Amino acid sequence: MKKLKPHIHTTVSPKTYGVLKELALTYGSISNVIEEALDLLKVREHLLDDTKKQELDEYKLWHLMKYDFNMCAIGRTTFLSFIDKIPTEPQENNNCIDLVEWYYDNQPITKLRLYEILKAIKAIWIAGNYFWKIQIKNLDENEKDPLFAKKFELSFFHHFNQIKFGKYWSEYFRTVLEKEPINCDCKILLRNENFFMEISKRINN
Repeated sequence: MKKLKPHIHTTVSPKTYGVLKELALTYGSISNVIEEALDLLKVREHLLDDTKKQELDEYKLWHLMKYDFNMCAIGRTTFLSFIDKIPTEPQENNNCIDLVEWYYDNQPITKLRLYEILKAIKAIWIAGNYFWKIQIKNLDENEKDPLFAKKFELSFFHHFNQIKFGKYWSEYFRTVLEKEPINCDCKILLRNENFFMEISKRINN
């Protein structure tokens, strides 16, 4: 039997009510606005209950990452200056695997399939605003279900219009994907505002 929704008997200021009505045009109703606002507060207070990180939108995922990993935002000019000489230390000693495991509620990377790892990279790096779009394409002719596929193409799209941005991040991900325990081979194609990675799971793994 469907549960009845309880009524909330309260009052708000005219200004707040005006904002609620305006937001209701986007979210469908005032009750939807309240529920969305509560979802944001739940993320801020880490009251996720049974909500999985994979169910969060980009905004909520970023806020959770920011608090869990003490992340900070930096401007484009600063970031491009930082990677100007393509430093290898952030590539060799990065937290990509930690982030992927965190995304799946701390499951060890060895328990995740390649497709799950790539999906986590897509969600996390879009939420961090490094890329505006990441596409995952199954290239495995022997396996149509991406969960079991062993070969993919990842397409990364950004707004920096500088090839060094793609060079930095493609090497960053190559470093992670080619090493233990993921063990893939990667081919990279760089362009100014995007780059492509062909990722293949090694046959002997």
